[in-house]
Amino acid sequence: MASARGVGSALKMHLRSRKRDFASSTTVSNTSNGSSPSSQKKRAVKAKSTSQGVKSLGQRVKIVAPTKSKFPILTGLKEREDHISNDSKTLLKYQNLVPARLIRRYKRFLADVVLLDGAFKNESVEGKVVTPNEDEEAQAEEVVTVYCPNTGPMVGLLDGLPNARVQLSKSDDPKRKYAYTLEMIQIHNGERDVWVGVHSTSANRMVEQALAMRWFTELGDYDSVRREVKFAKNSRVDFVLTKYAEDGSVAHEKYVEVKSVTLALKGPGDPRSRCAVFPDTVSIRAQKHVTELTDLLSTKSNAKKSESKEKETAQPKLSGAIIFLVQRDDCNEFAPSIQHDKKFSELCAVAAKSGIQLLGYTCTLEPDETNKSGAVRLLGPLLPARSWSLPDGP
Repeated sequence: MASARGVGSALKMHLRSRKRDFASSTTVSNTSNGSSPSSQKKRAVKAKSTSQGVKSLGQRVKIVAPTKSKFPILTGLKEREDHISNDSKTLLKYQNLVPARLIRRYKRFLADVVLLDGAFKNESVEGKVVTPNEDEEAQAEEVVTVYCPNTGPMVGLLDGLPNARVQLSKSDDPKRKYAYTLEMIQIHNGERDVWVGVHSTSANRMVEQALAMRWFTELGDYDSVRREVKFAKNSRVDFVLTKYAEDGSVAHEKYVEVKSVTLALKGPGDPRSRCAVFPDTVSIRAQKHVTELTDLLSTKSNAKKSESKEKETAQPKLSGAIIFLVQRDDCNEFAPSIQHDKKFSELCAVAAKSGIQLLGYTCTLEPDETNKSGAVRLLGPLLPARSWSLPDGP
C-alpha cells in the first residue's frame, strides 16, 4: 500500500516537472519570435472579440450615422444631390438659340433685333434681303424683325432698350413670315442679371411636362392628364387631371388653368426679397378665365350633389387650381397684382375661398450660347405673399 502511494507521488511530481518544462520552452519560443507579453495579450483580446463576433452573427447591428460637424463633406454631397435633383426637373429644352440685341418692341407681336452671331443669311431685313456675299460687319448691324409671343406690355423688361440682351429660337418652316421668335430677355434686377422668359404659351408646355412628371405635389394624386378640354361653348380649360376608382369610374377631376408670370416687385425691408405678380396690366382675358373656372366648379358641384341625392350614388369629386409659372429665378413669393388689375385680384380671392388652389412656381432659364442651346428648370413653389405691403405702381 505504501509502495503504491510512493509510485503515485512520484508520477505526480514527474507530470509537474514536464508541465514546467513545457511552459519554459513556450516562453523561449515566443521570445525568439519577437512576441512580447503585451502582444500576446492583444492576440488574446482579438481572439475573444472574434469569438464574440461569431456568436453575434445573425443579430441586428445598430449603425450610428456620422454627424455633419464631424463629416462636413456630407454637406457637399447633399448640395450635389439637390443640384442633380434640380437638373432632372427640366421643363423645356432649346435646341437652336440665337443671341441678339433687342432694339424695340411694337405692335404687340413684333420686335426688331440685331443678331449677335452673324447667323442670319437670306433673311427679310427691313424690306431687303441680306445675301451671304455681304460683309459680315455690315450683317452684324442689320435689323431683323422677329415674332414676340407676349400680349402684355412686358413691364420692367424693356428698360434696357436698345441694348437688351435676348435669346431667339429659329424655325425652319418656310411658310413662316418671321423665322425667329423672341424667347427670353436679360434684365438687371438691381443686384444681378436675370433671364426672364417672355414666351407666354411656352408656360403651358412647361406645366404639361411638370404634370406628366408629377412635380406639382400640391395637386395631389391623379392618373391621367388631358389638355385643352372644352367645358362650354367658347371656353376651354388648360388641363384636366383625372383620378380613377378601382372599378374604373372617375373618382376625382381637377381643372387646372396656367398663367405665365414675368413681373417682379421689390418687397419692403430686405432688398433681396421679390414678389412675383400677375398680371402686369388689366387683363380681361385673365379675369374671364378665373370667373369661368370658379363658376364651372360651382355649377358642376351643385349638379353632382343633386344628382347624387336622386340616384344615391357616389359622384366624382371636383376641384380646381391656377398655376402661376414665374419665368425668372429671383422671386421668393407670389401674389395676384392688385396694383395692375384690382378686379383680377378680387376674383382670385373669391376663387381661393371657393377652394381653388392658387399656386406660384418659379423656374430658371439657362441659355448656353457656346452650344446655341438652353434649358428651363423647375426650382420649386413660391410662398403666398400674405404679409406683403406692395408699393403702388411698378
